[in-house]
Amino acid sequence: PRISPDLSAVKDLLNSLHLKVHSLHAPFSGVNIASLDEEERKNSLEHIKKSMESCSEIEGEIVIIHPFSTETSGDDQSYLRAKNKTEDSLCTLATFAEKLGIKLAVENMTGKRRVGSDISELIELVTKINNPCLGLCLDTGHSFVGKEDVDLSKNVLECGRNLFALHIQDTDGKKDRHWLPGQGIINWAQFMKDLVSIDYQGVLTLEISGSPEFAERNVDHILPKAMESIKNVLKLRESIGRRRS
Repeated sequence: PRISPDLSAVKDLLNSLHLKVHSLHAPFSGVNIASLDEEERKNSLEHIKKSMESCSEIEGEIVIIHPFSTETSGDDQSYLRAKNKTEDSLCTLATFAEKLGIKLAVENMTGKRRVGSDISELIELVTKINNPCLGLCLDTGHSFVGKEDVDLSKNVLECGRNLFALHIQDTDGKKDRHWLPGQGIINWAQFMKDLVSIDYQGVLTLEISGSPEFAERNVDHILPKAMESIKNVLKLRESIGRRRS
């Protein structure tokens, strides 16, 4: 991010608590790797590279990035140019990730007219670039918001081995709610079955700040509910594993 923490102190604290950073989210507000303004795009890349360096310094594994921050207006040609800029940016960042010894995961977005809102589009880009350090972060809520006839199972199966990270949240499909699993429309039993099908071995990161009961932002109140929620999701995976054995 845009702050400059004492990374050595952060690393020491993590070591003292026997914790490891799985993923770090790069800045996205005011950052646009698909910008047709070359100066803006290059500045965006520099912001992200700083986050990648921070991740490497604290021995993190993955940096999550947004492919594009705003809805795209204009004709199909403008959209295609933005998509090409996204590809160029991802190539640059993937090479940088390889140099640092970390991974980069590009996250699917909400909406329709937006580079990266269609996970299939991101899969296409990741496959084309073909760098082992570049993969996908699937946000379950983003998969539904502003879209019709969503097939989350298809999305997961298409990601396959390129799925590096997950942002777990529920939604009603109308807005990016960030609800606890079970509070919205997502079929979590099917979702976990699909993760088993692709042998996903990564982390499930909860992004649940939007849940109504979390309005006070009190960690002592939030943590038990979040733990209960993710345990229920993991139980679904365990039950699937038992049925298969």
